[in-house]
Amino acid sequence: MNTDEPQRNFKTIAMSLTFIITDDHGIFRSGLKMIIQGMYPDAEIREAASGQEVSKLLAELGEVDLVLLDLGLPDCQGLDLLAQLKHRYLATPFAVISASEELQLVQEAIKLGALGYLPKSSSNAVISSAIQLMLSGGVYVPHDLVNGAPIPAAGASAEVMLTPRQTEVLRLLAEGLSNKQIGTQLNIAPGTIKAHIAAIFRELSAANRTQAVHRARELKII
Repeated sequence: MNTDEPQRNFKTIAMSLTFIITDDHGIFRSGLKMIIQGMYPDAEIREAASGQEVSKLLAELGEVDLVLLDLGLPDCQGLDLLAQLKHRYLATPFAVISASEELQLVQEAIKLGALGYLPKSSSNAVISSAIQLMLSGGVYVPHDLVNGAPIPAAGASAEVMLTPRQTEVLRLLAEGLSNKQIGTQLNIAPGTIKAHIAAIFRELSAANRTQAVHRARELKII
């Protein structure tokens, strides 16, 4: 990660964002923190150096907008921590940061529900764009590693690309929940819910909720 690169300009969003940066190297955490602060000056950014520390922070904070999770922490192995935390905090967005650039690891992380996979060699500009994408509900994967091959959300058909979070929103739409109810259940801001629903409609070629749910059931996504 090159911390000398100039930061891209991002508009500070109205809502207060909370991030957790988890890495056992303080210099790397500081670099990520600088990038996020350059994008969102008012964001709350907490740091953890181990799996135990990030678990405590998640229990303390409750709602977190993005957790950047290193796979090389001293007290856990590989993707085990991601699997455990994702199971415990289903609605919390996690992104993997790793020195490894193995395709299989990328695929496994996304399959476990990560919204992104960031190699530590990524530039500041790439990291900034990836974080912005993931905050909007999108999935970031390094295209040079996957060679352009799509990585679908678990349970989605090859014809439709939905993120794990969008699939969660879609299931709640099928249950008849309103935007406000979905936001409350998933701890997501109303504007983000609208962005997810718009993306769902686009992927499913639907004009409304009824069509989206019907199409999703036809494709056996839900």
